[in-house]
Amino acid sequence: MRVARLYAVRDAPERPRVADPERRRLIADYLAGGTTIGRGHGPSVLHTDGLWLWPERFVADILDDGLAPEPDLLARMHAHAYRPERPEAGERLNDEAMRSWRAGPPGEPRLLVTYFVRVSPETTPERPLSLLRRTVTPDGGVTEEAVWRDLAWHPTNAFVSQRIDDELREVPPEHAAAVLDRWCAAWHREALSRTART
Repeated sequence: MRVARLYAVRDAPERPRVADPERRRLIADYLAGGTTIGRGHGPSVLHTDGLWLWPERFVADILDDGLAPEPDLLARMHAHAYRPERPEAGERLNDEAMRSWRAGPPGEPRLLVTYFVRVSPETTPERPLSLLRRTVTPDGGVTEEAVWRDLAWHPTNAFVSQRIDDELREVPPEHAAAVLDRWCAAWHREALSRTART
């Protein structure tokens, strides 16, 4: 079993965010589903779909703050139409889950990630025009990405082409995460407002 990463809530810009209320509900239903490892509810309860293992707290993370699990687990959810498999509970499943949980998630890839905000004379680093990141792999490969309205990272050429009055400023990961959290909350409120009007 693969253990989902336990991100720190407020300082992980790499953790996916979801503003769309319907997608939050689909992800939460998947995370609450699967087979339960442990008793009742709470921090010691885990869930599994037979391939992935995650803590119950992920349900509150997505519903309350739009903080989703890592992209590989999200891709599995999508591929299974947000319906988790439910392996048969029992001693064998519990033993495998506990072994996996003790071993933890796979090691983080060694990457150098630098975050930037794009600001204009009318904006601030706290409320930037855009959020960018540059990732360098151990073999020297460079990827440059920007966050779009879907709160996912997408390739960008913003590092080489920008308006003359705009400025790129490097920011620490905590700052990038705070920007993402603000955007996620604001866009979630907008989506809820649109839903209420219809």
